[in-house]
Amino acid sequence: MTRYITLGCAAAMIALAACDSDKLVNPKATPLNTGLFKSYVAIGNSITAGFQSGGILDSTQQESFAAILAHQAGTRYAYPALLAPGCPPPVVSFPSTTLGGPGAPPCSLRDPRSVNAILNNVAVPGAAAIDPLAATSMNSNALTTLILGGKTQVQKALDASPTFVTIEIGNNDVLSAALHGTTVPDSAIGSPGITPVATVVSEYSAMMSALLTGQPKLKGALFGVFAVTALPSLFPAESLYTNAQFNAEFTFAAGGSVTYVPNCIGSHALISIDILAFWKAANIPPVVSCQAGVPVEPYGNLFVLDTLKQAAFASAIAGYDAYIQAKADSLGWVYFDPNPLLGQLKAAGAVPTLPNLASTTQTFGPFITLDGIHPSALAHEYIANKLIQGINAKYSVSIDTVPHP
Repeated sequence: MTRYITLGCAAAMIALAACDSDKLVNPKATPLNTGLFKSYVAIGNSITAGFQSGGILDSTQQESFAAILAHQAGTRYAYPALLAPGCPPPVVSFPSTTLGGPGAPPCSLRDPRSVNAILNNVAVPGAAAIDPLAATSMNSNALTTLILGGKTQVQKALDASPTFVTIEIGNNDVLSAALHGTTVPDSAIGSPGITPVATVVSEYSAMMSALLTGQPKLKGALFGVFAVTALPSLFPAESLYTNAQFNAEFTFAAGGSVTYVPNCIGSHALISIDILAFWKAANIPPVVSCQAGVPVEPYGNLFVLDTLKQAAFASAIAGYDAYIQAKADSLGWVYFDPNPLLGQLKAAGAVPTLPNLASTTQTFGPFITLDGIHPSALAHEYIANKLIQGINAKYSVSIDTVPHP
């Protein structure tokens, strides 16, 4: 689930040399790793992998909800540890100061100090519904090779003979499109558009069939898809007209001069924070408009979600989630919907409606990292706790949640 995977083929080839290295996280002293959690595997995308602030490395990997769940359940957890400063390095301030500085390599590869062929976290940043059964796809990147070594996520998962699996997939079938303000593919700006519900259902069904064929007694938890339009990287356009402080911060971030067309007032449109980078890359004057083609294309269209586009995203996510929940219910598995938690945090102001563009370290609040997308370590703890509560209720086990101050 990332905009920042830009590593080239050369890095992927170099990465092959380290494809078997990983690191183990020690479980709790009193293990529960018999029966249900005898072997745990996490399938997914950047959230499961531990991506934060546009990058990933060993320390962020250890903060993933999957790592927390494994630790709390007392079971083995091997993950493909990535050397500092990361692959790619996370940013440490908004908008883009990178960990390790300007000379940091785009990928520092895997940690060669320990080797294990069996991984418990096989999630790959950038993966969409098509990817758990695909060795390569349009979403593939250097991390695909670095983590999976030529196998698919499902193949790598089955290598561990899992008894329990978490699957968090589908976010990338809507995320990029939402951030680009498009519902259909647009190659000019790199947006794949919304993946049709029927396609996601077909790919998800095939993934589940392959897993259950390999492990007929497998148990698990299936994640619903995050409501991407609720991310703070997509904010109400009207705030630029009604909130003087936010308007000043946004104008400054855009270079000091923005034309604000009044058609956004009453539009209920959302603006993507990525519009700032788009204006600069396209070398066009900054103009905020909420009506397509006003004053001319691409203003009011790209990086803007009007109510019709928002409805299209809501419909797609509802379609994905309806299938995922029905599949979980049919198997007697946990269905974990992350959106009530996201809604609670937003209602409490912990996930802000507006990014704080005056802050370089808490731009999107304490629960969303500096890319405006990925959960922070604290958010992963909250996700893990909600997930654990669901697992305890469904499977009558007693995994401890993580205490919060």
